[in-house]
Amino acid sequence: MSSRMAYVRSFIANTTSIPTLDKEIYEIFGICLGDGCLSKYYSNYDNAIKYEVKFTGNSKDDLEYYQNFLLPTLKSKFNIKLSYRIRKDCNAINMNINNKQVFMFFKNLGMPIGDKKNKIKLPKKIFNSTSDVKASVLRGLLDTDGCIFARKDEGYKYLHLEIASGTLGFLLQLKKLIRQFGMPAYVHWTEGHGGNVLIRGNKNIKIWMDKIGTSHPIIKGRYLKWLKAGILLPKGLVAQR
Repeated sequence: MSSRMAYVRSFIANTTSIPTLDKEIYEIFGICLGDGCLSKYYSNYDNAIKYEVKFTGNSKDDLEYYQNFLLPTLKSKFNIKLSYRIRKDCNAINMNINNKQVFMFFKNLGMPIGDKKNKIKLPKKIFNSTSDVKASVLRGLLDTDGCIFARKDEGYKYLHLEIASGTLGFLLQLKKLIRQFGMPAYVHWTEGHGGNVLIRGNKNIKIWMDKIGTSHPIIKGRYLKWLKAGILLPKGLVAQR
């Protein structure tokens, strides 16, 4: 490794901030549990081990969310330079943080390294935390791996909220955490395909929005449409006049 590269790495490490564990950080942790992953690998080019935190979203649905919330929050909390890349071949938005300190921060919070399936879980301390911390984690998960919708057979009048995962134990943890807010939650699971934790009913979704909320402009916009019109159509479907 060149002396210049060593200097650059040392400078980045010295200027990175380690944030306090506040509501915004726990929301980022929830986002990381949904859209994020940690990677540790050897780089032949740098002749060194690389530590990477990667966030991947949908470039059509998540661009504004990444631009206006996730990216500026990460930059502010960790004092790092950060940008994103759009992949048109798969409609993805990628945001990579190549920084060992940030990597270790999320690892110490409870993020697994590599493939999250069957390894992802909520740390026990989350269940004993304040309502604000629990809400922040759930909000980050809704905004990345969740959605709100209404069913055609119910006239699109009654709201449902779901968060998907390929790990059953994680879904059971989410059900337990959601029920601490007074909302009945249910796990739907199909072996080999994954599942979701589901909340049904307008009253319960209103509780979610009041106590937990969303930072995602599309989810927020769809909920406001339902409040105004009393129905929530699938994306792209226009109400008949």
